[in-house]
Amino acid sequence: MENKNNQLALFNVVEKIENSTSTITELRIPIFSPVQKLSGNSVTAREFKKNGGIRIIQTSWGKVEIRGRKLLTQVHRDLLDCIYTHASKVLPLPTEEVVLVFSQTKILKEYSRDSKSDHWENQTKWLKEKIKEIRDITVNYVDTKGNSFDFNLISHLDYLEEHKAYSITLDNRYLKFYERELSINYKKELTKLLQVDSALIKAIIRWFFTHKKESRFKLMTVLEALGFPIDSPKSLQVCKRDIKSRVGELQSFGIDYNPKEEIFYYRGNSAVGFIPSLFNQKNELVETPVLKPKKTIADMVSVAITLDNEKEIIQSISYETEGALICAAYVETKNKKNFRIKNKEALEEASFELEVILYLESILYKA
Repeated sequence: MENKNNQLALFNVVEKIENSTSTITELRIPIFSPVQKLSGNSVTAREFKKNGGIRIIQTSWGKVEIRGRKLLTQVHRDLLDCIYTHASKVLPLPTEEVVLVFSQTKILKEYSRDSKSDHWENQTKWLKEKIKEIRDITVNYVDTKGNSFDFNLISHLDYLEEHKAYSITLDNRYLKFYERELSINYKKELTKLLQVDSALIKAIIRWFFTHKKESRFKLMTVLEALGFPIDSPKSLQVCKRDIKSRVGELQSFGIDYNPKEEIFYYRGNSAVGFIPSLFNQKNELVETPVLKPKKTIADMVSVAITLDNEKEIIQSISYETEGALICAAYVETKNKKNFRIKNKEALEEASFELEVILYLESILYKA
């Protein structure tokens, strides 16, 4: 009976993979850096090398530790998207692994704009090397509830004589993760997405694809989630200039950006589909009594608070939202020591407003 149940789950995950491009979590946490190629002199690359091939990033969507010989980029994500989209077969194995069979010709044709050479041998060699780089990465992810997942995205790259094609084998630990996660299908948008020639913009688009409903997020929140080096003034300046120059491109994917307020508005995208967890877990929200605060969020603007033992003046407070849910309050200060107050309990607006006010009052500056 146990084997029967395991096999059933395996076939279910095969169907899920056939109808997905990626799990949502893989796009919301920085497994794939928002760059085309990591320069050896970049802050990220230097820290990765200094830490012995380990990168640890804490975001509002969880903590991720990446280990390997080389960090993954948007190029690696592009190739995985192509393989998931154009796989000729998705086969379950008795080892509780899953194999994706694909044609190198089809993958390279879809990705031909970024091919490294017109010579076929060089193209295939480049593709195999990129897949091996994905195989050699180990991911340890801890979600906001404390659940931990340790996996490789790919365990093997093989040539299957029977199918006259190459294949990647998905690690069984990764499949356990895939089963429980909400996954996303943006295959209809892939061709257009691959034409975007900025890796940062690609990463931003993928990140917003993971939101089902209309959403609003501050620029710094999105960059932090993507693992962008926001502590580097030069990199941040270039990044803001790049995004500002591509407002029209973002709009074609349903994303509006206000450069002055540095805030994104996502209108949703009907071409993007969502596939539920195979565990059918239901999020039960506890009803919280709505208490009317004596003050409002607006009353806290221009108030002095203490951050890092220094006086800071609150300049503005705005909500980051996904549909009707308020995800966080984004607090901006006069000296740019901005921070987020997360809505961990998914409270209604009035209750969360009270929570924000009480927190800010707890750190009021005392002369």
